[in-house]
Amino acid sequence: MSTSSKFKQSMVTLGLCLTACGGGGGGSASPSVDLNLPTTYSLKWSDEFNTAGSPSNNWTYDIGAPLLGGTVWGNSEKQYYTTLPKNSFINSNGELILQPVAGVDANDMGNGDASSTPDVLSTIQARGVTATSARLTTNTAGYYSALNATPYGFYEVRAQIPCVAGAWPAIWMMGKDGVWPARGEIDIMEWFGSQFTTQPNQVQSGVHSTTNHWGSAAGLLYAKKNVANMCTEFHKFQLHWTANEIVMGVDGVTTFSYKKPANATTNNWPFSQPAYLLLNVAVGGNLGGSFNVNDIPNMKMTVDYVKVWQPPS
Repeated sequence: MSTSSKFKQSMVTLGLCLTACGGGGGGSASPSVDLNLPTTYSLKWSDEFNTAGSPSNNWTYDIGAPLLGGTVWGNSEKQYYTTLPKNSFINSNGELILQPVAGVDANDMGNGDASSTPDVLSTIQARGVTATSARLTTNTAGYYSALNATPYGFYEVRAQIPCVAGAWPAIWMMGKDGVWPARGEIDIMEWFGSQFTTQPNQVQSGVHSTTNHWGSAAGLLYAKKNVANMCTEFHKFQLHWTANEIVMGVDGVTTFSYKKPANATTNNWPFSQPAYLLLNVAVGGNLGGSFNVNDIPNMKMTVDYVKVWQPPS
């Protein structure tokens, strides 16, 4: 997914992987851990969105549409991220809603380009921004404290994903410190409106590091997998992260795995530091693709819960 220092480009030309494999190098075969929650793990952090209204202080927000690398968020995306309730709220059913909304106006402006100065509407519009949306993160002191400043554990996000041309929903993680890609990125779930609309029942997972990212000599590490009823039902998007392996999948079925290399360095394994979760729906751009403005209301991501379990310390 896009970050404020990441310049990912379209991967349309990359081959479709329907089992765990990697673009430009391959994921690890035969994972030694699976997506069954170990009985010895205990729940350390969760949000089941039981109270209607605004998301709790479990969450913080990325705001705005920073102009980086000549494009919005580095991916030519067309959304402006806000903290407004029209873009993120908890409904009466106990679900977190991330809702892109067509149009952008002065009331949407936050401190995106500079932490102390509100953005200027004309400047944002000049970047081609045509919608608002939300990007929530767990980048908070409370989250890191609950996980004892370690990332290892079993993560599960139960959500219903929008499968709409132009949408780019994502559930992912970033290392707490550093810059991309050296800080490490873990993409638990991505759905690309620019690529998946003709075969919507699929998902992509992968990791990014200094060694393996778009444009690197070693190439990307990712996998795609078919998921029955991907677009019409809730699914459990899962990550099992240990000191030596990362395994991701859907409803207990592995999509992608990556083992710590024998010659591990921070370049090819930046996955030992604390990391935070991100939930967002991007609109348009290289991986969202072209869209009809009338389809934006259908780009809603619905999240039932987010939970993190960890092994005994």
